[in-house]
Amino acid sequence: MPLLVSLRGRIAVATVVAGAWAAVAPMAAWADEAFDAVAELVRSTDPDLRAVGLERVRDGLRGEAASIRLAETVLPGVEAARQPALLAALADRGDPAALPGVRKLAETASDPAIRAGALATVAALAGGDDVPLLVGRLGAGGPEADAARRGLLLVDGPGATAALLATARGAPRDARLALIEILAARRVTAAASDLAGDASGDDEALRGAALRALGQLGTAAEVPTMVRGMLRSTAGQQRDEAERALVAVCTAGRDRQRAAEAFLGQFAGAAPDARRQLVGVLGRIGGPEARGVVDRLLADPAQRAVGLEALSRWPDATVKDRLLELLAATGDEKERDVLLGTLIRIAPLPNNTLDDKQKLELLRRTMDLCRRDEDRRRVLERANAIRTVDTLRFVVPYLDQPALAESACLSVVELAHHQQLRDGNKEEFTKALDRVIATTNNAEFVERCNRYKEGRTWNRKAPGG
Repeated sequence: MPLLVSLRGRIAVATVVAGAWAAVAPMAAWADEAFDAVAELVRSTDPDLRAVGLERVRDGLRGEAASIRLAETVLPGVEAARQPALLAALADRGDPAALPGVRKLAETASDPAIRAGALATVAALAGGDDVPLLVGRLGAGGPEADAARRGLLLVDGPGATAALLATARGAPRDARLALIEILAARRVTAAASDLAGDASGDDEALRGAALRALGQLGTAAEVPTMVRGMLRSTAGQQRDEAERALVAVCTAGRDRQRAAEAFLGQFAGAAPDARRQLVGVLGRIGGPEARGVVDRLLADPAQRAVGLEALSRWPDATVKDRLLELLAATGDEKERDVLLGTLIRIAPLPNNTLDDKQKLELLRRTMDLCRRDEDRRRVLERANAIRTVDTLRFVVPYLDQPALAESACLSVVELAHHQQLRDGNKEEFTKALDRVIATTNNAEFVERCNRYKEGRTWNRKAPGG
């Protein structure tokens, strides 16, 4: 009687025999039977049988010989619509022995989607040797390019990182652009020194990509290059990105203290025009050393505006006393506007050095310094970042002032959005929400107030929604 009497009967046989193939390798007939059973299941038009076959591909048939046969004999003969599933099973199988057959499909399949699936499997199984293949498909467009990019982000076989670095060095411009982003996403810190030429070079696109990458990978050694690149960048988005990259290296990078010192050295040696371009970085770095530089700038009438600009970018409230001191001394309205605006911005920052009570006290003090309703509205709208019932008590009286009422309504509603705060002070919030309903002309505020009073949530609308 034949061993395999029906296709469904082969399921049980394949499960038992394929799982034990490695143990019975000398019994070639049994090994062949197991392989043939799985192959027939994979080719089946019955989805249940096919699913069993694919599971056996993943974790049933054992050994490199089976991987080679699956990729070189079964894969090419499977109906095109079912090749992606087999490719995914081979990827899950994780045996690099399948690579030659998968590579061949990546090169010869007529359907771009099949080629893309084959590239994804190559990436799952490959090491450094296959990086050039994936890089070569970055310019293919469509699903192949997407698969190649995803593959380069994920490939982690032997030598993959070294191959990425080596390939990026000699890659054509468009491929290098993509590879710079990939190296940054993979956090390949060894790439930082390779990016110096691009980061300060003539090609704007490469310069921008390299500076963004150095924002994630750079150290103190790359700061001078990044400064040169920023100074070469076009004002606008490119300059802003370069500034963010420098700030990231100096405040969040693995070498941030030395990087900040390196930047301060670059700033000290820069020409006046360059200092004006770099002042945003100086302010956003913050810290005692940067504060000393700013104080020296403020003491020099020719550099005072640069110092004020740096203070206006400060990342926390450590400069609050200096701002108050300068406000009390200045008779210049433009200076006053800069200083007051900075106080309004820093008082409720979540990353500053004050607790909630101190933040609110600084905001109260700032409100007392305001001379214009425009500034008072800004204070009220910033207040809701301090999520305490005392903030509610600070804001509510301004509901009675027509020029400030809508800004006060905004902060009451935003404070009420936080259920724990609202539920812990229900009576006060209910009264405040009723006053907002009676005061505001904003239909959304009214809707939110009613929902909060009923204990319901409110979902913010997506931009443009």
